[in-house]
Amino acid sequence: MFDDRHPEARIGAAIDGQGSAVVLLHSSMSSKAQWRPLTERLRGSHRLIAVDLYGYGDTSWPRFDRPLTLADEALLVRTILARELQAGERFHLVGHSYGGVVALHLAQTMPQQLHSLCLFEPGAFHLLSPGDPLGAEINEVRDRVAGALARGSAADATRYFIDYWNGAGSFARIPQARQQALARLVPKSLLDFGAVAAETQLAGDYRRILAPACVLLGSTSPQAAQRASDIVVDRLPRASRHRVAGGHMAPVTDPELVNPIIEGFIRSVDEGEPRWA
Repeated sequence: MFDDRHPEARIGAAIDGQGSAVVLLHSSMSSKAQWRPLTERLRGSHRLIAVDLYGYGDTSWPRFDRPLTLADEALLVRTILARELQAGERFHLVGHSYGGVVALHLAQTMPQQLHSLCLFEPGAFHLLSPGDPLGAEINEVRDRVAGALARGSAADATRYFIDYWNGAGSFARIPQARQQALARLVPKSLLDFGAVAAETQLAGDYRRILAPACVLLGSTSPQAAQRASDIVVDRLPRASRHRVAGGHMAPVTDPELVNPIIEGFIRSVDEGEPRWA
């Protein structure tokens, strides 16, 4: 479990609403706050548990003498669930990008409690075949971010990251105060890249996730994100695929397109009529 012995160790989580539990995991360079619009939609009928992953929001920086892993992130989430859920209580699990691949790892550790799984472009880039140009593209983004940080330019590192996921010029259009806030988070994105690259779960392992699943993709997202998402949805036994007219960050930039699909899926599972292909 999360090591709370360090005096600065802390986990950020926002709990709201009543009813069946919905656990929310955010993307890299984000926080639990990205799920506020979805929380507003569901708080009248569900208990929303939005967790800050390591180094984001109100959760402390990971303090390990080794590289961060997805298992570490999953254990952090389980620490909150042990506090917030009754023994054996089932929950819906929602994840976006890095939070999506953390959700996939978590789903395999709690199969009996997993009620449903909803993912927006899970960043499972470790599933891309060796030599795949799209995998090389992701590695190039990581290397450019790392190189800029090594040169002491957090602004350039953040621009590389934001512009890849959101389109050229996106970082320049962000207000300066927000640019500075994102620049403080970009070192953690390198740990996220490393945790995904080191993941040992293979595509075939996801066949063991038997809960109803919904995977959403953005129509204008980078091809690497779409390819990894397609691999995931093709391996999940009870999954549906949905496309929205947005990009990789649509849960943040276009929640009005994404959240009705997530809400409809969760309610269909609750009603005993889960929507899967």
